[in-house]
Amino acid sequence: MITTLLQISPEIAAVPNNGLGLSDYRDIATIVGVIVAVATLIRGLVEYAHQGKQKRAEHFFNLRKKLKENAVFKNICALLDSGDKELINIPFEEKRDFLGLFEEVAIMKKSGLIKPEVTYYMFGYYAIRCWKSQYFWNSVNRDSLYWKIFKDFAEESMKFESKNNNLNPNKVVI
Repeated sequence: MITTLLQISPEIAAVPNNGLGLSDYRDIATIVGVIVAVATLIRGLVEYAHQGKQKRAEHFFNLRKKLKENAVFKNICALLDSGDKELINIPFEEKRDFLGLFEEVAIMKKSGLIKPEVTYYMFGYYAIRCWKSQYFWNSVNRDSLYWKIFKDFAEESMKFESKNNNLNPNKVVI
């Protein structure tokens, strides 16, 4: 049959035989296939890690947006900044929701979804101001078990603030 092919197709006859048999070509194809599979796996893992980072960033920016764009929260932050006695008049429900936002941040930090430096840097300031405000806590039981996550976050933020006076904000990354 090979003789027939060589007679029919002179192009095939021009291909030199380099001493490789069918088994050798199969081994080469297997090696190439494994290399392609490993490269595809590595690319997939890199893409997966990138998507995870992207999801964490989305969660972070959604929380940041809640703090900065919610009119009630903006008002509470302004009152905390100035230490205004008007904090006493903020309804309990609004205070509860404000504290709940910081507890979401703390839970995301504990879950590893947001790096600790990022949470303290971006949310710690108001957690500290809130924790230290007597006016804010007048209608909320600061010692309640249900504010333990917030309390821990505020205390951790204070530690972070005292240790990082020379923090380079350019090194804070999600």
